[in-house]
Amino acid sequence: MSIITVCNHKGGTGKTTTSMHLAAALNLVGYKTLVIDLDPQGYLTCMMDVETSEIKYASQNLFDSGGSLIGIEVLNLPSFDLLPCTDGMISKAQKLTSVTDMFRLKESLMGQSSYDLIILDTAAAITVYVLNALVASDILMIPVTPELQSVHGAQQTWDTAKEIREKWNPGLKAAMFVLTNVHGRKKVHRQYSKYMRQKYGDLVMDTQVRTCSSMAVACTDGRTVFETHILSRGARDYAAVADELIKHVLTPFNQ
Repeated sequence: MSIITVCNHKGGTGKTTTSMHLAAALNLVGYKTLVIDLDPQGYLTCMMDVETSEIKYASQNLFDSGGSLIGIEVLNLPSFDLLPCTDGMISKAQKLTSVTDMFRLKESLMGQSSYDLIILDTAAAITVYVLNALVASDILMIPVTPELQSVHGAQQTWDTAKEIREKWNPGLKAAMFVLTNVHGRKKVHRQYSKYMRQKYGDLVMDTQVRTCSSMAVACTDGRTVFETHILSRGARDYAAVADELIKHVLTPFNQ
């Protein structure tokens, strides 16, 4: 099993869009995939059209004392399984104040064998949930729009990840930056894309996720672009991102 954290300390970089479409792409090729919404704002849960008042279990249950993914009922969506977020995430965070609380998610995910892949969607901030995700993960993916603030947020995220790896999770692999919302005609996008590749080299994925109006429309009713516009460039780009992950970092499914 592999655990991927999708993270950037700057908002608006395509984290949630990346989480859901990467999960859908990998699920299509055979990886049994669970997405866990760790953003207290619950944006992914909302995008997947989940009515939180009717769910029994939510992601904050993984942070209970003795919590475990085993025995928790998740939502079986067409594109992937989902453990959604509810408003209880905010109050739960106020109780997670000790250093040992940073390991709660790692402990809750240990020992489960139902999934080939778990993707953790996180908030655009350094929260206890983001730190838990980095401690629990094997792989870090940083979506970054090639613009000043997004690039700065990606660099901060990379620095946080290096500190987590040195202190608490030596198994965290080097981050992969994926360029998102790329507009080929914008000079600033070309400049910052070049900057990222010069600074981080092979850590920047070959695939760029281009702007795609079809993807924006698809993400409003609980469906991914693979269900609504499978021939769009958004679908093609995220399929290519999934291919890169499979080639370079993911273990074969059912292994």
